[in-house]
Amino acid sequence: TPSLLKMIFLIVFSLSLAIAHSQTLGFSCTSSTRFCPNVPSEITCDTTTPATTWDLSGNIDDEITFGGQDPVGTNETSDVNDDFTAIKTDNTSSILKFTSQIEFNNSLTVKCTELVSGDSNSCIIMIYDAPSTSPTIPIPGYTDISFNSVTLSWNPSTEQCIDHYNITVTRNNMNLADMISDTTSYVYPIDRGVEYCFTVSVVDGANRRGPDSMSQCLTAEVPEVPDITLQPTNYPDNPDDPVEVFINIEQPDSYRPEVLEYIVIHDVNINITPTTITLPSPTTTTTLTGAIRGSVYTIQVQPSNTLGTGNITSATVAVPSVEPPPIMTSMSSSMTITMSTSTA
Repeated sequence: TPSLLKMIFLIVFSLSLAIAHSQTLGFSCTSSTRFCPNVPSEITCDTTTPATTWDLSGNIDDEITFGGQDPVGTNETSDVNDDFTAIKTDNTSSILKFTSQIEFNNSLTVKCTELVSGDSNSCIIMIYDAPSTSPTIPIPGYTDISFNSVTLSWNPSTEQCIDHYNITVTRNNMNLADMISDTTSYVYPIDRGVEYCFTVSVVDGANRRGPDSMSQCLTAEVPEVPDITLQPTNYPDNPDDPVEVFINIEQPDSYRPEVLEYIVIHDVNINITPTTITLPSPTTTTTLTGAIRGSVYTIQVQPSNTLGTGNITSATVAVPSVEPPPIMTSMSSSMTITMSTSTA
């Protein structure tokens, strides 16, 4: 009967509405979602029917409806306004594309609604905070410095919204320049004999700058050995047998490019003729054999790095007939057999 058919229709219609309202929209923006400022962003909305409405409320108020209740073609595009574009990717999905702005933060709500069921989902646009950490710059090594440039490198930042890095350079304690790098390294020209200091900071898309890193300084120069300590040692029982001379080289200033090697020139041998040995860095000690008791020897040390070879530092040692006491280092005192030290 007509009344029975009408009742069946109402039951089916009610069930269909109940099923439709039970659907949960697929929405990519949640309460924990954060967006980077001035970066292309998007929010997806997956529905069960073609008809979708995007609503913006807050500091921007606008609305765009897709397709009414009829299917729409893939890649249909509608501009919500100058900042937002909605793209229908298929009959049941759409994407809201926009460039996130600082002013959207916590003041703009985006809502997606399925027109047939009335189901909706929304989120408040949240922007990441300004950078709060700084990169770490390792001390430039000898492979990072050439005759006329230094290659700075730093550990990548863990910040979420990196647009670029800012490098600040000082020359002899005077601010020289600020550079921009899209990578974690930068090659900067230098002059020899000048102290340069570098700091690096993170900058996001809104030009918000994080704290500076700890400064790394260097003076591009060939190394100089401050001092050489010489100590006769290891005396055999037979007074006619040769003894040894222990050499300790004081390391050069760490602000300069690292030392590659030390060239040691000495005449500690039976024939008293100059002999050259090379100590690869970081070795700064060695022992020479063949020293004759009662003799005086000259030891010369010449360091080198990537910029060249430094001046020669010389010292002489008189080898006594009996073994001297060891060098004393307690109470800030020392006892050496070094007769003289000079830099050529």
